[in-house]
Amino acid sequence: MIELEKMGRPAVAIVSGRFEKDAVASSRAFGMPDLQWVVVPRIYRNLEPEFSISQTEDAIDDLIGSLTSSIDERKSGIDTENTLRYEGTDRYDAILRMNTELNNEDLGDGLFLYPATPEAVAGMLTGTKLPPDHVVCDMPPGFGVATVEKIAINSVMAGAKPEHLPVVIAAVKALSKLQKDGGKSLLMSTSPQAPLLIVNGPLTKQLGVNPRSALGPGRDNQVNTVIGRAFLLCFRNIGYWYPGHMDMDTIGTTRKFIQCIGENEDMSPWDGFHVDQGFKADESTVSVFVTDGELDVQDQGNHTAEGLLRNLAYGCIFGTRSLQSKKGGGQRLILMPPDVARPVGAQGFSKQAAREFIQEHAVGSLGQMIEYMPLEGEARVTEEWKWLEKLTPKQRLEISINVMDSPSDCYIVVVGADRAKTAVFPSGPAPVTEGIDQYMA
Repeated sequence: MIELEKMGRPAVAIVSGRFEKDAVASSRAFGMPDLQWVVVPRIYRNLEPEFSISQTEDAIDDLIGSLTSSIDERKSGIDTENTLRYEGTDRYDAILRMNTELNNEDLGDGLFLYPATPEAVAGMLTGTKLPPDHVVCDMPPGFGVATVEKIAINSVMAGAKPEHLPVVIAAVKALSKLQKDGGKSLLMSTSPQAPLLIVNGPLTKQLGVNPRSALGPGRDNQVNTVIGRAFLLCFRNIGYWYPGHMDMDTIGTTRKFIQCIGENEDMSPWDGFHVDQGFKADESTVSVFVTDGELDVQDQGNHTAEGLLRNLAYGCIFGTRSLQSKKGGGQRLILMPPDVARPVGAQGFSKQAAREFIQEHAVGSLGQMIEYMPLEGEARVTEEWKWLEKLTPKQRLEISINVMDSPSDCYIVVVGADRAKTAVFPSGPAPVTEGIDQYMA
């Protein structure tokens, strides 16, 4: 529909009720503020055919009217360009009023925000050698312009320190690269996709990014939490990733309180993840993954490499498989604790060999993986999979298939404290790793 408008042919979108704010934000983000649409009550996906027809028929007059009338100028969105001032009976009261207003405007994450005064922002900017007006990138999904100063402002509001700023800048840059591979559409999805940041290299220790029990709250994870939060506020206020606008998640997830963790390189038998990505071991980097769920894979007694990996491979067998291409397997981010990684490495497995073993043994029922997508009349199923339509549901369940198409779809990062308990995340598209050193003061 957008392509038709760009070709000069009038077009009007049909928007389900809950997506009207998203339509406003998307039309602005994609450079088409004059785009028009009509609103229907229900989302078409999973809707009974009879109701799909009736709600479309009810909208016909509005569709015709929009196509034949003058353009309706639509303006929406939150103005974040102007400097805001808050007054109160004292400084504390003014800060509370600021928090109330900013959170009511959905410019925060629902938690306490620190005031981004000119002095605080200037202090934050000492953490980087880049000038305040330097444009780092445009930030998806709304393509706001991410200058160093804007990143610094959001970092101040999150409670970050100047030394954290280069990590946030690098993560913002990595996300902009990730969207070119399909990350943007996932982040606007009704599914609970969310970024996860992983730091590698010397800066992990220098900043105190926790690589052990790294995904929880508390003192040990204060740096993890603050950096992740600074990135989240940039994501919202520069990338316009607001719920109901460009984040259309149906239920939501706590993973959207974005975390930044470190790899436990000291307790890993292998090179760090950043080395896998082409960086040197003494370079500091941040990698941005897009995750979609989480599973704790426990191991109670395996001590052989094959036993540990086989159990882990079994834990990778969950989620769905796409039928929109010949290769429709998923990707898996594996946060492997040292109590799994070290025995596996000591018994002769390189990281690549471990990935190959996991991919080979992560085999599940094709019928279960595609149960979410009825085949009959489903236009999105490509020719490679049309043969499935001739099978019964029972026959589909009996077909075994690899969860991941290739070992390259399996990412291993050593994270965690003691005990053989691994975290597995469905993920994709492929992560992007950005160097941090280039942004440091």
